[in-house]
Amino acid sequence: MIYNKSFVNLLDSPYGRRGSYFAFANRTNGWDMYGKSTLWLCNTRSNVTLYVVKDLNVPNGFRQIKLELMHGGKTVPTHISTTAEEVVLTSRYGAIRFVIAERGLILGRSTDGVSLLFTKKTGGGIFTPPAPEEPIMKMTDGSNGYVMRFGQSNLLVAPLSGSLTKKNGELIMSPDDKGEMEIALEDWATEPIVPRQRNAYPSYDGGVKNVRDDFGDFCKKVCPSLPAAYEPMRLQSLWQTWSMTVDPDGESEYVRTMVKMVHSIFEAAFVWQMPMQAIWLSRDMELAWDVFMSGFEHQEENGRLIDSVGYRADPPGGIALKPPVHGLCLLWLMENRDLSSVPPEEKEKFWDGLRRWTEYFENEHDTDGDGVYEFKHILETGWEDAPCYNVGFPCASPELNAFIALNMEALARFGREIGKPENVCTMWEDKSRSLIMKIPEKFWDGTKWFAFNAKTGQRSDSSTLALFCTLVLGDRLPQDVIDKSIKFMYGPDGFDTPYGLATEGLTSDYFRHGFTMGSVMTPGMFLGVLALEACGRSDLAKDAAKKYCDVLCKHGMFHINNALNGKEDKTLTAFGEQGLFWSAWASSCYFWLADTYGK
Repeated sequence: MIYNKSFVNLLDSPYGRRGSYFAFANRTNGWDMYGKSTLWLCNTRSNVTLYVVKDLNVPNGFRQIKLELMHGGKTVPTHISTTAEEVVLTSRYGAIRFVIAERGLILGRSTDGVSLLFTKKTGGGIFTPPAPEEPIMKMTDGSNGYVMRFGQSNLLVAPLSGSLTKKNGELIMSPDDKGEMEIALEDWATEPIVPRQRNAYPSYDGGVKNVRDDFGDFCKKVCPSLPAAYEPMRLQSLWQTWSMTVDPDGESEYVRTMVKMVHSIFEAAFVWQMPMQAIWLSRDMELAWDVFMSGFEHQEENGRLIDSVGYRADPPGGIALKPPVHGLCLLWLMENRDLSSVPPEEKEKFWDGLRRWTEYFENEHDTDGDGVYEFKHILETGWEDAPCYNVGFPCASPELNAFIALNMEALARFGREIGKPENVCTMWEDKSRSLIMKIPEKFWDGTKWFAFNAKTGQRSDSSTLALFCTLVLGDRLPQDVIDKSIKFMYGPDGFDTPYGLATEGLTSDYFRHGFTMGSVMTPGMFLGVLALEACGRSDLAKDAAKKYCDVLCKHGMFHINNALNGKEDKTLTAFGEQGLFWSAWASSCYFWLADTYGK
């Protein structure tokens, strides 16, 4: 039996690189076993706006072209493996290696006398309409290449050595008389311009070096090492984040560098994750600031920050927003990083964006006029199945008000740093203090936090970690509220588990696993750790962080984990995918938590 250990298993994460719309994936329900896997070439342009899709069970066209090895005119069983730079498809007769040599270019090479079969998936799910023309067409420039429909773009297939033929609606790449073949696969999205082969392509080894240098530079700047216990997964976690990083390219919505979340299921960059990513990436402050600013490039006229940015999203950002954690993250950066390298005009632009974002909540999210702010929809909470919001909407929640209060405080503190008038800074400071005073009055019952419906007054009765993220306010809250909150969090009905902080108490009647009904998941852990740290409980923050890092180190970069056994929780399915892939949300959080608390 053939088996090669992988740097990243394609069952855990499709294989891509920074800025590319290419990815390699195993088949849905594939195995990591010889003869039980199938390699697919995928197009990651599919913008997954979950808020407008009616049927999550319809395949989304992610997998586009099946790649199979042939010997003696027949397809043969294979095994898929990866290195940090390459994807390798191996049979008993030989192998072919692939490298994403450039953002839009894959090179493939074999010296073993095997052939490669390309089978185009026709039709194509909700995001890939059936091609109006033949799915495989001969190049019109007189070259020996072909063009295949590739989701929202075209794929130019060019033989560099060996021969390429079309047979029965498929392409076959055959070796030359020395048993060698090399092929170029170019992503071509510039329709209606006719694709044309290049006069020259980079060497295969040059493509490998390009990946190695690009990824190596990212690792060196962002996280060059981790404590010994967490070093074994450092490169994999960094690779996941690097491979999900997208840059402005003239064809997508991205104006600045952003970090997408999960291939296929959540093929978008979610705006509330960008401030978190900025903290996690902040050893490279230039990159971190670009990511931090990215969401404000898509700010609406009324100040609203949209939920997601993707490849030509329709409608842009969906219907949702997400919690305003920008002030919280800015304050962390101000206290823990040197922002002197950020140009003054960038700081000014950020301050103005944060002001408009905060004023949006002031203007649009206090429907009853009581001075505290509400979520208007479950999708705005960031905790889409958390039971604390089942009292209905508009739902006033303490953590939302804590985040807004920190936005106001950040406007005051950052405003002074960049030279805003003192009366403006004092105004925001006063607003922050006033709102913080209201939070215990409105949302604290003497033992724990609750949310309430702003129309009916009905209070939530669940024990949900989201509510306790209010503790990011730290000593701005009364000490007895802090003490009792932590006592509840670590009491018999609280959130502490051997794997980190659960999103719902394990004794709660609402405990159902899911996303935020009892899992251990990335934003809950990150905000929970920041909250404990803000309250002076570095010991508990470190304990929670190390438990979570242990889970990710053992099981991989899944952002949802079972709170009862610590394993990845694949209960969330969409578009025919059986469970989530690795997430850059989790991978970045991993290397930051491990670096901060793993010593």
